[in-house]
Amino acid sequence: MDKNPPPARSCAVVCVPSEVNATVNCLPRPSGEAQLLQVKLKRNIKYKGHQYFYTVNMKNVLAGLATLKEMHSEYKDITIDESATFNTDDQPVEADKSKLDPEKVRPIDETKRAEQPKNPEMETSDAANGEQADQSKSDPEKEKEELRPGLALDTCMQPPDIAQELLSYGDGIFSIVPAQGNKPVGFFAIPKLEAMAFPVLFPTGQNTLDEVRPIQLSPSMYFNARLFSADRRFAMDQSYLFFSQFVTETHMAKNSMSIQLRKGKPFTRDGRKISNRMLQDNHEVQKLITNKDATRFMQPLRGTPAYWEKALKDLYAMVRQVGKPTFFITFSAAEMRWPEFIEIIKAQQGESVDFDQLDWNAKCDILRSNPVTVMRMFAKRVDALMNNLILSDGQPIGEVEDFFYRVEFQARGSPHIHLVVWIKDAPKFDDDEVCEFIDQYITCQLPDPDADPELHKIVCEVQIHSRNHSKSCKKGNNVCRFDFPRTPMDKTVVTNPDDRKDHELMVK
Repeated sequence: MDKNPPPARSCAVVCVPSEVNATVNCLPRPSGEAQLLQVKLKRNIKYKGHQYFYTVNMKNVLAGLATLKEMHSEYKDITIDESATFNTDDQPVEADKSKLDPEKVRPIDETKRAEQPKNPEMETSDAANGEQADQSKSDPEKEKEELRPGLALDTCMQPPDIAQELLSYGDGIFSIVPAQGNKPVGFFAIPKLEAMAFPVLFPTGQNTLDEVRPIQLSPSMYFNARLFSADRRFAMDQSYLFFSQFVTETHMAKNSMSIQLRKGKPFTRDGRKISNRMLQDNHEVQKLITNKDATRFMQPLRGTPAYWEKALKDLYAMVRQVGKPTFFITFSAAEMRWPEFIEIIKAQQGESVDFDQLDWNAKCDILRSNPVTVMRMFAKRVDALMNNLILSDGQPIGEVEDFFYRVEFQARGSPHIHLVVWIKDAPKFDDDEVCEFIDQYITCQLPDPDADPELHKIVCEVQIHSRNHSKSCKKGNNVCRFDFPRTPMDKTVVTNPDDRKDHELMVK
């Protein structure tokens, strides 16, 4: 529920039950252990896009399912049909109609299937396809909304190899829709839903969130223990990360909503009583949202408008009490320059790596494999920066009275913080000694390469505005919206806006 969510996650996380029996039993069985099967898992059989695309060995899949039947409490009733065989001539899938919905599995290679012998079940699927095609012709706008473009994906999980996806699209691939037509279920209403949704993480179906314990754990405490544990399987599973965030925020929202209902005011700000009829009127609901009466319960949820509105009010209160902040500072993560990030993640995986021998793509893959560890280490870095540098007894920027910072994420997912700091006895902006105060803590001079070569290298690489301006510089049809390069000056000068230009702009 971020205020500015990333483009890859465009909708809410929902739990939709899938048919395990139908999904497994509809796929053909290989005659040899070396034969593989390409499978796409989709949300709807009509979509060209997919959620997952795997090349699987059905022998391993069946062996894994048999193991789950023995160990997992929720998989004991699953039946495995051994009658289907792998057909090397690309024949249509043969399956029992009572176990398989023809709209939930379909070979993609339509040209080869046209040359094959007719199959009643596939004819039924073709007829359904024809009806759907006629409906789509009659309603092109609906078709445009329903169909997904070629390789567009609805989640952050990308296929492991886009090139393989392009080469193999439509060539003997089975499209499976395990949950098409099923209704979403509530997490807190279905027991053992976590174990059923993630059988690899819970092979025995035990120790889930809803497990009965002597000391009951809240979702936040439970998922922190899971993600921060030595078992890195949970932290490395992106689906489980989104799932844990969804469950935690839902629990927080319900608790906050319960409190707001007990504290809630039955009247609007203009004195009218809130009734059922009022909530059915879109105009009245919009007024409640505008007056913050309908979104107050979202304050504990990080990233929501109500959460940031509260943070903004806290910042305004600090400005009223302490005055204008002295410094505005931005700290960006340099995970590509911090060897310990890469080394710790590989050490968790039981491997060692030479940081200097890795290229950019290899570093990205390692960091992406464990985002929880990356964020924890960045948080530790921020804490060390504040406690051991800015707030230390050395006072590198002066004695700090107060501070406020916010963590943000760039488009590539790297975190950074924006920090405002109040310095004790700092001069006001209009005072004469403000330039001397600035020169005391800020410099534009390059460090001496002989005295401190490492600092000189870092400043030259990350603290100099390049003449090759980026897209961010050119926003708003500007050559550089930060006005670089700037004219060099012998001393620090505070320039004020030209009142005449402001007056001319106001007249225009």
